[in-house]
Amino acid sequence: MKKLLRLPVNRYVDYGLFLVLALFPLSGSLFYTQLIEKYLVFLIFAYSLDILWGYAGLMNLGHAVLFGLGGYVMALSLSARGGIPDFMANGGVTQMPGWLQVLSNPAAAVLAGILLPALLAGLLGRFLFYSRVGGVFFAVITLALAQVFNLFIQSQQTYTGGFNGIGGLPGLSLFGNELTLTQGYYFVFCVVVLAYVFCRCLMGSRFGLVLRGIRENETRLEFLGCDQARFKTAVFAVSGALAGLAGVLYAPVNGMIAPNDVGMEFSTAVIVWLAIGGRGNLTGAAVGAMLVNVLGNALSENFGVFWQLLLGAVIVAVVFFVPDGIVGALIRAARGRKAGKAVESRG
Repeated sequence: MKKLLRLPVNRYVDYGLFLVLALFPLSGSLFYTQLIEKYLVFLIFAYSLDILWGYAGLMNLGHAVLFGLGGYVMALSLSARGGIPDFMANGGVTQMPGWLQVLSNPAAAVLAGILLPALLAGLLGRFLFYSRVGGVFFAVITLALAQVFNLFIQSQQTYTGGFNGIGGLPGLSLFGNELTLTQGYYFVFCVVVLAYVFCRCLMGSRFGLVLRGIRENETRLEFLGCDQARFKTAVFAVSGALAGLAGVLYAPVNGMIAPNDVGMEFSTAVIVWLAIGGRGNLTGAAVGAMLVNVLGNALSENFGVFWQLLLGAVIVAVVFFVPDGIVGALIRAARGRKAGKAVESRG
């Protein structure tokens, strides 16, 4: 009981949020269950950026590229299970390429959807960080990468569906058996919990401590003999793997993937989630992702074309009045109360 009382306030938020999400399908609303299932995927995507930006201080303005790479790999796999996909046949493809035959295996597609973004992030990180590219220059390069990848997806009509993307995808399946909506929801929920536990353990280890040191004072850490480029590259690769995992789940959960899921717009969206919820503690990533998406959906249902304006006003207000994010403000307030109690006890 004493250990429970000593938990930081954001842990209570984590456990409360997971409890609500675990019980949500019992509400009986199939539409909102399907909607929240998609938002659960966004939680993994938010975690992937939080360990990179929140803990290591590396703002990736093209993070959706890693998400989209995993998503398109899975979408190609799902669309090829019945033979050559329609968009490829319309583009003149008469024989299924060898690489697509490999991806038609679900296990191979999942593995590729996770490893390819990790490999891309690792290679890019090694090139940039060992060349001492960081700060705003890192952000600008990743922003350019998002634009290039988006244009590439749109231009490859034959293999990516172009502007229309890849749609009509089947839902989640496990060992060849298609999952019902509730089963799929709880499968995604379990993956989210595992991703959360993994990130917490990783960021609570020596690796995470070094990342926080890089964020706070990179020069001093390097002076102490730490190879900061190696740690940056490693966390970028891990972040890419998590983003790819989110993309792999997103394709069957959403039923389609399109260029707007891989470009600057979606990359900016995840940054907004972290800014609203608070970064550097995982809780803020989850709260921001869930809050912004749920609120955006509610405003779009009730205020029509004005919903984006209203959501923007809410976001500006939160960032202006709570610069540390909602969870950051809660943590600061809790620490203030503890400090006050400590002063009173000494007095």
